[in-house]
Amino acid sequence: MLKKEYKIAVVANMGAGKSTFLNAMFGDDILPAYTEATTDCPIYIYSDDDPSNDKAIVEFEDARTPIELSKNVVKEELKFYAKKDSKHLDKKYKNVYRIHLYWDFKKLQNKDNSKFNFIFIDTPGPNNTDIFQEKHSNITKNIILNEADMVLYLFDYVQIDSNLEATKDNLWDMIIQRKKQDKDFDVFFIINKVDKAFDDNKKLFKVKQSKTKDEFYKNLKEFWFYHEEKAIQKIKKAAKKYGFKNPKVFTASSKYEQLRRMKDISFHNKDDMNRLKKLFKSMFKNKWKKELKNYLNINWIEENTKFHIENIRDTF
Repeated sequence: MLKKEYKIAVVANMGAGKSTFLNAMFGDDILPAYTEATTDCPIYIYSDDDPSNDKAIVEFEDARTPIELSKNVVKEELKFYAKKDSKHLDKKYKNVYRIHLYWDFKKLQNKDNSKFNFIFIDTPGPNNTDIFQEKHSNITKNIILNEADMVLYLFDYVQIDSNLEATKDNLWDMIIQRKKQDKDFDVFFIINKVDKAFDDNKKLFKVKQSKTKDEFYKNLKEFWFYHEEKAIQKIKKAAKKYGFKNPKVFTASSKYEQLRRMKDISFHNKDDMNRLKKLFKSMFKNKWKKELKNYLNINWIEENTKFHIENIRDTF
């Protein structure tokens, strides 16, 4: 019996950290993540509770037969098949149409005994400015309008102010069109890289005027989540303007949550994590672990997505 499919598209403008967000959900480095536009084709992600199923299947735009990447080569090879075509790329990695990735998320998993499967779709960023812009925009638009039952829409905290307005064929425009087609279409708005708000909070007058280290952490704690909350309100205001009456807005720090979940990280990343932990220890003392987990927030997004899927499962 064929299972019903519920498709969740993960969308973002270039550089918002979409692939890092998904890697945090894996707790591992699976998808290629760079500061430039990375994903050139849609990646359909199937998560279950059986690691023996892990693999990737690559489909091509030309006449080549789809190939299967076994579990032991996915991490090494996937990044080349998912990358934009370039003169530096071996021709065997070019003209990829779609990738099916069978890999397990930490929290969200399909079960064998269910008649309902969810599929996450990693989409290309539509605001790329090179020759791939139209291709990426068309792929993402088609997925949002014709495939997705739900969207996780990621924003870069630093770029929020320039991404609050709907213009022709930008992501806001696409989800507005989709919402008009289906009143039950749902969107989770996610402010990623929220740790960048630390720098803004440190610039607040009282924090900046701190005379000692203890006073600094005390003042920083007093204004904790100040700019983060301002960012949340900006997204809520924009979403309501475009017809989302009770927008669900989350914050996340995908980079640090991925590092927190990974078993092995480089010494550079360990240094980054240690600096972050020091900040939380200095403010929250013996409660720092709980506060850090809450701040990184991927777990909360996963739980809400899981709750949403469970509710949909019975009616879909």
